[in-house]
Amino acid sequence: MKKKEFYKHAVQQSFIRLVFSICSFTVFSHQLNAEALADNLEPAKQGQSISQDRPGNVLPIPYSMGVNVVGHSPVLERDSNLQMAWSGHCAYISSTSPNFLGWGITARPETFGVAVIDVSDPLHPKDVKVLRDKGSLYSAESMDTANAADRKVLAAGTYQGGAEPERDARWLSIYDLSDCANPKLTAEFRWPEQVHATAVSPNGRRIYATQIDPFNATGAIHVLDINDMANPLYLGKFEVVGGDGAPYGFAVHDITFSADETRIYAGVLGSQGNDLNHGIKPFPPSAKYLGPDGGGIYILDNSDLASGKTDAKLTILGTAQHGGWHSPVPATINGKPYLVSGGELGACPGAWPRITDISTESNPKLAGEFKLAMNKMENCPPQSETEKASGGIVGDPGTATLHYNDVDSAIDTRLGLFNFMWAGMRIADLRNPTNPKEIAYFKPGDACTGQARYVKETGHIWFTCAKSGFHVLELKSELRKLIDSSNPEI
Repeated sequence: MKKKEFYKHAVQQSFIRLVFSICSFTVFSHQLNAEALADNLEPAKQGQSISQDRPGNVLPIPYSMGVNVVGHSPVLERDSNLQMAWSGHCAYISSTSPNFLGWGITARPETFGVAVIDVSDPLHPKDVKVLRDKGSLYSAESMDTANAADRKVLAAGTYQGGAEPERDARWLSIYDLSDCANPKLTAEFRWPEQVHATAVSPNGRRIYATQIDPFNATGAIHVLDINDMANPLYLGKFEVVGGDGAPYGFAVHDITFSADETRIYAGVLGSQGNDLNHGIKPFPPSAKYLGPDGGGIYILDNSDLASGKTDAKLTILGTAQHGGWHSPVPATINGKPYLVSGGELGACPGAWPRITDISTESNPKLAGEFKLAMNKMENCPPQSETEKASGGIVGDPGTATLHYNDVDSAIDTRLGLFNFMWAGMRIADLRNPTNPKEIAYFKPGDACTGQARYVKETGHIWFTCAKSGFHVLELKSELRKLIDSSNPEI
């Protein structure tokens, strides 16, 4: 085995061993669907998992503050939930493949796939069906939707590679969501290379997929035209173009867009442009390279692809050093544009959201960050043997570490919705981006991951966790009134 493959294998295997211990499953009782939920505060430090709760297991009564539980679905009682997307009154929850890094250990074979949840009655979300096509069977992080006025699209692609044909990480399934509870498969497409994460343009006309080789600091973005959803047209593989006009590879994890698609916000671990991770080599894997200070965000001019130009280029406009290489999302706070992004996973102190001011695209500036107490080094326990074996790249179950960022509104941002894995859903007031404050949380005990949705009309918050399933929360009335007010402090 080559040295590089040995290191990759060692990191993967250490993570598998440490999380395979998470194997019990507890289904939430529908008794939680109460009008009001009494706060059940964390007994220790902010975000800390205590040993008597057996970190990774679903708690009989979740820890919570400032929220009411509106509704819940156990999502087929599987333990493989990872990503969430939505359209209308429906949620779509992807699964990992079986026994993937501790997910899907106890799930029944027929439950893997994209679960369709009808949330038309938020008090009683219903599992409608499971999409189990070539791309949607094991899509994990590789799933997204578009909700334009004239078309609703779901794209789901197989995540990670494997020897079996159904784990070929080049397959993409495309669905028409005109009837959100009954997605219609329109086409399946096989990318020319293995990809990582999938994003659908806001108008539902293009699908983008990231290709990432973090240990060589290279990669690209593949783009598919789906104007005709039954006949996808591959547009090509795009590296980033620098100021000298020359393209170069970049290890892009995932991307989001401006509302008009002319900007791509890319979470990047490293690149061939020598503009990230100065002095830190991508291999062997290290917490410095993959941790919260690694990589950053590229702001890319995507006008060519958005306008249908045939000789399209992705031109870099600005780089947010240390801005977070995972799940950047646009935000507008007090009329000013920002990006909220972060790292992923990691042993304590883990990863957390960072807020970057992009009002000058060529010179993004870090404005603030949101840390839990357990994201501060002075609160970290000694690393376990498995954490040491991974060089601190992966953390034990119970670690408070970010996985996805979201906000309540991209155009009038007040709330940050942050899935902190075993520390649960953490809700922060972002109205002062230099000093975000936690106002609420819901911590069910298992790992909460994926995107989160804020429904403006109802104030409901949708998100999913690995074992406990799909949750609908709401801020308690007094908090929501304060957030909706002009008062910048709570």
